[in-house]
Amino acid sequence: MISIVIPALNEEKYIGRLLDSIAQQDFDEGIEIVVADAGSTDATKKIIESHKRNFFKVLIVKGGMPAVGRNNGAKASLGDPIFFIDADLIIPERDFLKKAVDYFRKKNLDIAATYLRPDSEWWVDKFLSHLYNIFLQIIKFFRPSGSMCIAASRELFNKTGGYPEDVVMAEDHDFVNAASKIGRYGIIPYAPIFSMRRFNKEGRPRVLYKYLLSSLHLIFFGPIKKSIFKYEFGNFDEKHHNERSKTAL
Repeated sequence: MISIVIPALNEEKYIGRLLDSIAQQDFDEGIEIVVADAGSTDATKKIIESHKRNFFKVLIVKGGMPAVGRNNGAKASLGDPIFFIDADLIIPERDFLKKAVDYFRKKNLDIAATYLRPDSEWWVDKFLSHLYNIFLQIIKFFRPSGSMCIAASRELFNKTGGYPEDVVMAEDHDFVNAASKIGRYGIIPYAPIFSMRRFNKEGRPRVLYKYLLSSLHLIFFGPIKKSIFKYEFGNFDEKHHNERSKTAL
């Protein structure tokens, strides 16, 4: 059995399509879904409950900010490896999990990132995603990274103590980097699809600026433990825009 841990906050528009895409996977092992909910006030929990029949096991645990949610979810899970997947992703091909898990195990990996694909047909978005995938390959030689979809062995997760909860942003990159120092790191050459909602809301130049700033901070100064710009966690609809936000990065 494998476990999929999903941090969530007001994800009624996205989490259903993620769970549907996982349920359609051609995968012989049991799949355990653990959603770490950070106090959703929309239909997120109802949608999760409606998918219980589709999986070996479905749990909803107490969440918080992403690092806290991922840690709580992993501690409540039983499968191996553990996949940490953002709520607004889609698993595109029916054999994605089979190929990803096979690759992870055959390469004897302990921690792994995946490539990413945008939920967009615009060439600019595809180009930027391609640059990110190239960036993963380059940076792995001095600071292994990963985000949105990360796989970890249970043993390694326990050894690291999980995601750093004192980091205000890019905690996924820090977790991968720390884990790579005590375990075997790799990049799974398959790509889930990620939502462009942050780019659509804030604008591509602004989001790219934030990503560049955070990347430079990670490379030259290390983990980001003090706010340098506002970062929102949760639903990106206007009605939730002022309800939940955090200052991060």
